[in-house]
Amino acid sequence: MNKIISLSGLFILLGCVQDSPNIQQIENMQFFIDNKKNEEIIEIEPGLQYSVMVNKESISETPKLNQTITAHFHGTLTSGEIFWSSLDTEPLKIELSKLITGCQKAISLMSKGEKWIVYIDPSMAYGESARSGIPSNSILIFEIELIDFF
Repeated sequence: MNKIISLSGLFILLGCVQDSPNIQQIENMQFFIDNKKNEEIIEIEPGLQYSVMVNKESISETPKLNQTITAHFHGTLTSGEIFWSSLDTEPLKIELSKLITGCQKAISLMSKGEKWIVYIDPSMAYGESARSGIPSNSILIFEIELIDFF
């Protein structure tokens, strides 16, 4: 009987461990639900939101995936911890298609000179893979200033 109780306890513990990512996913979903309550937040699609810090008065051309962008990025976690920033250095110059999916989708809607805060679900960033300064399943928040593209 004790073996049955011990095995049952083991299965429950294993089930809890396996559910850990699901708890993070639920917390991430709640973040986006709560964030969307702010009237300044615009949702591109579930798990990808932004607010405009600097807006261009007129709609102009936006970058395509095969174009090279020049932009400043300031990346933080939901805790406010900075994981990367180009603000104190040179802006990043990179082909848009080389960025994480969330940045690709958001930046492809931006015009030159605009500055947005972009909120990206892990499914459009690094997912379960941890990176330097970025734990697995992390929501990424970027301040992005699109300087130029060609």
